[in-house]
Amino acid sequence: MNKSIKISALIFLFLLSSNVFSQIYSPKDIVNIFDPFTITFGDLVLNTNDDEFKEHNFLIIVTITVGSEKIIKFFYKDDLLINNIKSYNDDYWAISFSARKNNIILFPAVYNVLNSGGNINIKMEGYSNLSPGDETMLSQLSSGYVYTSTAMSSMIEQAYKYFANSTEVNKPNNSLITSAEVLQRNVSTRPGIFYLGNPTEVSYAIPVDPKKVIGTNLLIQGDKKVESKISSKTTDQWNLTINKFTDVKIVQGEGYYNKIKGVFNDIINLPKIDENKREGLIARCNEVINEDLVMGRKSDVYMNPEVIKQFTYLMNFIKAGIRAKSDTASTTNDFMKADEREALNFFETNLKENDFNLENQYVFDDFISSSVNRGAIQKEIDIIRRYYQLK
Repeated sequence: MNKSIKISALIFLFLLSSNVFSQIYSPKDIVNIFDPFTITFGDLVLNTNDDEFKEHNFLIIVTITVGSEKIIKFFYKDDLLINNIKSYNDDYWAISFSARKNNIILFPAVYNVLNSGGNINIKMEGYSNLSPGDETMLSQLSSGYVYTSTAMSSMIEQAYKYFANSTEVNKPNNSLITSAEVLQRNVSTRPGIFYLGNPTEVSYAIPVDPKKVIGTNLLIQGDKKVESKISSKTTDQWNLTINKFTDVKIVQGEGYYNKIKGVFNDIINLPKIDENKREGLIARCNEVINEDLVMGRKSDVYMNPEVIKQFTYLMNFIKAGIRAKSDTASTTNDFMKADEREALNFFETNLKENDFNLENQYVFDDFISSSVNRGAIQKEIDIIRRYYQLK
């Protein structure tokens, strides 16, 4: 290989590696399928050829599709502040807006959305010079709501209870979804209607494990600018902000969580356990694993595979401690049960790393980051290791 080819190859590899690394994000910023999140609509610039725009009423429609579910959000004239209007030879006009109210949409964790596929699609469109029929329909619909199905509405309501801390977050409404769909579908065909910006669509992937993905279209926490080119001089511009939450608060509001805490608190701090109580205490742990932590066993219970895995580890860890503390002998030659050994390894690793992440977030706050519970868990680890003579 001659010198010039070598140099070209090196440049190519450098550019390729730069491109690859530019798509690597912190897992903490990537919205995964277990994260509720909000989309906040901020400033926007939309172009129109409506020369009487100031005199006309207008409407902006956001349609968001996740799996089989659809969310429709309307922005009315009163929801947006017009900052300035720039004319381009009186052929079209660029309108600069700021969203001033009703501009936050809250989503449940998409894991709970039927056929979600781990994707979200956002379509944004605007129209000026609405017809009297449109005006009548708008009077029946509120821009303080998002319109969706009954199933999606109940999921948003559950997330809303834990995460909605602003009056700008839209509440869900399922009773008028048909009216919203009719308006969304038909407004563009009205006589005399003008486009306000090009209809723009964007899709984002929402992965299961943020540590194992790389790409350009991931839903990332932070600001996003979505643009659509109108001409060489101007573009439509939509500014969005994504804020992710963890669903830990929702999990902690469920009945099974309080039951798990009760089992943990009743057993973890016992220095010794009566041999006659061993099977009863182990049965309490198994009941949680086999009854409370089974997906679909009870209706209207919030749960996902990570919740099941992490709390099963916790119960199996407690079971190992029960066996060690209820034996009159200080050590044993028995082999430790495989599921309990796996649970021991889980807590040893997470106590050492002490970092909130998807793999430990459901047991983190109350069981790993708590100094009191960390100390109790570490004592239990020492007892289990000594009993089974683990190096």
